[in-house]
Amino acid sequence: MPEISIQTGRIYLLDPSPENKPAIFLLHGLGTEASSWIFQIAALEQAGFRPVAPDLPGFGRSTYTGRRWTIRDAAKSILQIADALTINKFHIVGISMGGTIALQTAIEYSDRLLGLILINTFATLRPKRWNEWSYLVKRYLRARFHGAGAQAEMTARRIFPREDQKELRRELEMHIRQTDPGVYKSAMRELGLFDARHSLKQLSVPSLLITGENDTTVPLENQCELGEGLSGCRQVMIANAGHGVIIDQPDAVNDNLLKFLQTI
Repeated sequence: MPEISIQTGRIYLLDPSPENKPAIFLLHGLGTEASSWIFQIAALEQAGFRPVAPDLPGFGRSTYTGRRWTIRDAAKSILQIADALTINKFHIVGISMGGTIALQTAIEYSDRLLGLILINTFATLRPKRWNEWSYLVKRYLRARFHGAGAQAEMTARRIFPREDQKELRRELEMHIRQTDPGVYKSAMRELGLFDARHSLKQLSVPSLLITGENDTTVPLENQCELGEGLSGCRQVMIANAGHGVIIDQPDAVNDNLLKFLQTI
């Protein structure tokens, strides 16, 4: 796994086909790491693209030496990684937290982007139902006062609820417990405060929104609000998929991803 230095620390990344073009950045969700994109990396490589999947600052093996972690600084780090790899223009894909970073990158650095693909993502995470609020508040309070590990099991079971997903739950729990606790708490706070709704209409980057129809982490209403707010955005619903759709239904995600990329 190669590593590079940026302003806020060391970044580890997967970049298996540096000779391919164009580049596609893959941004993981909260508490996970670059390896969560393993199915997409293989499909993109085979199609001739250059997938670049970093462990985001403070996650996986990447360090974070900055002040409080923010989505805006994380977006800036993507540009620093691209510059370090001498990549000028690129596509960007993000799931959940990674999607908010991809969206922020598009808002601030749209001249560098070829395409924007958001998966189980939101412009603002403000649920309209009490049970959805309750879950998010419980997660935040446990992380805030007892550390990220205190809500690892609850989070993993919510994302991978099926009995045949036991190994996926175990792996996600492990990654959450290994995340820098300060970064994790700051990231949860940032996600709760994130609101990009006022910036959506200004974006002209070709965009695709992929939604797992059984996502119980990001409410479908919030995802539809994002899709409707982005000019010309196409939203695709993936059947029998939850928040971890890139692992739940990798073939469906890859098919839609590649079809979209072929239109740009």
